[in-house]
Amino acid sequence: MATLTDAELDRIVQVIFAAGDRSQRLARPVASGSAAFKAALDPLATAFPDPGIAVLDFTLDATQPDIWLYNEDKPFRIGSASKIAMMLAAVQLRQDVRRILDLSPQIITQPDEFDEVFRNPDLWAKAKGPVLEMKDIAGADSAPLVSKILDFNKTPIDFDGPDPDQQTTSANRKKIVDKLPADHELRWSTSPALSFSERYWLTGCLSDNVAATWCISDLGPAYIKAVQRAYGLADHPSGGMHLLASGHHIDIPKSKTIASAPPPPRQLKHVEPIPVEDRWFDKKTGGFTDKKSWLPGSAAALAAYMIALMTNGFTDSPGNASALAASRTIQRNLADKFRPSIASFMVDGPDGDGSDGIASITNIDRELNKIGILRRHDGSKTGLICEFVYLETTEPFAPAGARDKMKYAVIVAGLAPAGGKGSAERSAALGIAVHRALLTL
Repeated sequence: MATLTDAELDRIVQVIFAAGDRSQRLARPVASGSAAFKAALDPLATAFPDPGIAVLDFTLDATQPDIWLYNEDKPFRIGSASKIAMMLAAVQLRQDVRRILDLSPQIITQPDEFDEVFRNPDLWAKAKGPVLEMKDIAGADSAPLVSKILDFNKTPIDFDGPDPDQQTTSANRKKIVDKLPADHELRWSTSPALSFSERYWLTGCLSDNVAATWCISDLGPAYIKAVQRAYGLADHPSGGMHLLASGHHIDIPKSKTIASAPPPPRQLKHVEPIPVEDRWFDKKTGGFTDKKSWLPGSAAALAAYMIALMTNGFTDSPGNASALAASRTIQRNLADKFRPSIASFMVDGPDGDGSDGIASITNIDRELNKIGILRRHDGSKTGLICEFVYLETTEPFAPAGARDKMKYAVIVAGLAPAGGKGSAERSAALGIAVHRALLTL
């Protein structure tokens, strides 16, 4: 590729969202709604005093939910729930590349040209974001691997592999699952290697750790962090927005261990742990003294993400076709009520069979969820659960004049065992309490 001029780099950097002036940040959620809404949900603070909680009621207005918040500013480890950060960064990269291709006259069009440009320090030096943050994205060991993530033979370009917006059908899910070992978990040695689109779905719907870490490696933590910060989802140490996922979910092998296996992805650079409320076992001290995590989140940040997800707010022009495409792809790759997908304790109860939790008291018409589970044997001082759930429900026996259909989201971060109940039991109890409170309105 011929060396690009300063003017050409200027035109390219202007359409990369994370390189912009960050004037289009998502709004930090603020409590809103009627006095009755607040009164119905306020008892949750007494029953669940420890975690951060957000309840978003979309029933009356699908574009502007009523919002109830508690401990929303506190950052906790959120485990696999943090995978939504990678999912957002991936659709943002797709949009960045589409916008570069739409420049007229075109400057670059080939996959290898995009790889070269995205790792070019001169490009990121022109960005309006913080200098050191932008500098971290550059380099072959850090920049997004555009040619591995996107298929340039598609119109418009899209993730490599099957259409990411068609992963809701059982037939398409089976095609992916059938490529996996008998336990349906991706291995570093799974051959042939799965496409980005397949790993993206495994990350969101089945919460596969190898798939998620592989996608994070392809995108690069520096770019993923820049997208989170550009959207205002991470503004620590103040402000309450603490979604800054930047690390792995499982260790990446440093070399091939099986001759026929695909090579492992590159090691992660620019992982950034931030302070959290909970404690993790530290091998150096021999105690639960580790209070930093590279997979943190707060209820405020997760609520802002949920609002944007359900109202097409992910772009520098909220509500346009690009925002719709971003939200649609994320939604269609999250877990739902159709199997195979990861069950939510809040919806399906501790056993995951629907005998407890919200599903035991109402009909679930639509569900999107991403759950994070941190166990004691993993290193957590106490078991912790994070839930990121959106539901549409119908009441089987609603009395006249009562709500018979509802649309709402529940977010909880840092939910630990208490009162003789495990964190999974408490998650189910919280979901039931929220549903019953909203029914009174």
